[in-house]
Amino acid sequence: MVISAFKTFCQFIGIETNRTSHIERLISGLTTCLAIAVVVLVTKWSLSTDVHILFFASTAATAFLVFTLPHGALSQPWPVLAGQIISIVVGVSFATVLDSSLMTAALAVGLTVILMHYLGCLHPPGGATAFYFVVNFEHINVSESVVVFIVNILIILALAMIINNLFHWRRYPLFWLNRKATAQHAHKDASSVEHFNVEDLHQVLQQQDVFVDVSLDELQSIYDAAHTIAKQRRTVSAPIRAKRKRPKAA
Repeated sequence: MVISAFKTFCQFIGIETNRTSHIERLISGLTTCLAIAVVVLVTKWSLSTDVHILFFASTAATAFLVFTLPHGALSQPWPVLAGQIISIVVGVSFATVLDSSLMTAALAVGLTVILMHYLGCLHPPGGATAFYFVVNFEHINVSESVVVFIVNILIILALAMIINNLFHWRRYPLFWLNRKATAQHAHKDASSVEHFNVEDLHQVLQQQDVFVDVSLDELQSIYDAAHTIAKQRRTVSAPIRAKRKRPKAA
């Protein structure tokens, strides 16, 4: 009873079992570290003020997403680049028209989230970006900071496209994983069980009215892999069940 209650509590607060290998965990940490180290060097070399240190609250979070969750919907190039640019534009605009107060920063982050929703580029680190440009607007060279910040994001994206694709189980952007999955579907036996498609997933998520931090294509890929494993298990267990059911000789 105690174990059952503990499991229920873990589910309630959102604890999930991490089944990734030790190698994958090391790759996630080391590649994130490498990306942040590169943008730190670029930023320190490019900007003359110590305020740029606060850049890393956002760029570090972006690096975390693209190297730890390379298949995630929030980690893809469009959300990363468009989400960050929208955040910069909103942050600078609010600070220019209004002021650099914390309340203005809160308004800027709120509008940024709304715009990201409508443009399909939700990227959480963008909230920190908008906040940064509002609060530090009076202490930075805005044009210089904007250019260096965008360059940092482009560097992270370039590193993600290079490094993630060095490992066969990682693909970035997710487009490359989709091409691989499409090729595998093309070689399947036409008599195989029909799978649900991405449009079905779209409909379910629309009915539930919730944003899931995993791409629909990744869900399809997970389902296909689980279906294959289940099929293999049935193939192995079928002879065993048949043997058990065989009547004994008189």
